[in-house]
Amino acid sequence: MTYFRGISLLALSVALSVPLSGAAQAGDVNLYTSNSEDAVAQVLDALAEQAPDIKVNVIGGGSGSLLRRIDAEKSAPAADLFWSSGFSTLAGFSELFTDYATPEADSLLPALQAKDVPWTGTNTHVMVLMVNADVLDGKAPSTWEDLMDPAWEGKVTMADPANSSSAYAQLYGIYRLYGEEGVQRLADVVEVQGSTSGVYKAVAQGEYPVGMTMEYAAQRYVAGGQDEISLTYPTDGTFLSPEGMALIKDGPNPDDAKRVYDILLSHGLQQQLFELTFRRPSRGDLDESIAASGLPLMKDIKVIDVDQTDAGDAREHLLELWAAARG
Repeated sequence: MTYFRGISLLALSVALSVPLSGAAQAGDVNLYTSNSEDAVAQVLDALAEQAPDIKVNVIGGGSGSLLRRIDAEKSAPAADLFWSSGFSTLAGFSELFTDYATPEADSLLPALQAKDVPWTGTNTHVMVLMVNADVLDGKAPSTWEDLMDPAWEGKVTMADPANSSSAYAQLYGIYRLYGEEGVQRLADVVEVQGSTSGVYKAVAQGEYPVGMTMEYAAQRYVAGGQDEISLTYPTDGTFLSPEGMALIKDGPNPDDAKRVYDILLSHGLQQQLFELTFRRPSRGDLDESIAASGLPLMKDIKVIDVDQTDAGDAREHLLELWAAARG
């Protein structure tokens, strides 16, 4: 087993410049992942225990750059498994993946089984408003519509939808709820960060009272003892951004990659990853762990249904609208 414990994903991304042979040795699995260092370490620990004969070579980086690399390598694939990115992003690279009917599928939430596409849901992000009470003047917004009031101009931040799948999910959701007018109103009030992490870090540090971000990211600050941080689930409905993983078409070691795939979806590892990261698991049998974390159960959150295929198809048009609205 090859470990990368104790180094950052920035260090992992250096491996992107190291060519991998498409002819991997038996027992080697080349895992391309956009997940955090602590999540990757948790997975490697689980694989060391459950599949000690598999050597996992981890290549880390942003989901977009990794998918583009897989595309560039498609004549001689080096990757075996990609973990993970939003469904709407994966849709743009579907020809790179191969179908796999994992035996864990029946334990997953129906929307994350993704039966008609060549990937499987690993987790889902819930979009929230992250609030820092220490720099909040007055009452926090309780809806997306509240947030678009001109009074919030310069006081709320989000990531760039062109570069962040979660920010795109937020933008598409607001477009679904409030149309082009909502896109313009949002553009008029928000300040945009260059990365997804820039949003929750800025709110946690008191640079903004409110940020549009993912539930898990905000909850990690709450769990870490920052009492001034809270999560608001907009009452006009919020949006989900499911993520998935996929086997690479003609990858060098598909049999062992399938074993890793199944372990990533197993009850034990999904529970461990949730308890570590607060990313909602794709399995439907972990409500007890979710409730124990202090997060609401999904049935208690008003969710706006979003067709991920439609979201992907609308991406180019909506980003053009956004760019025009931002001026």
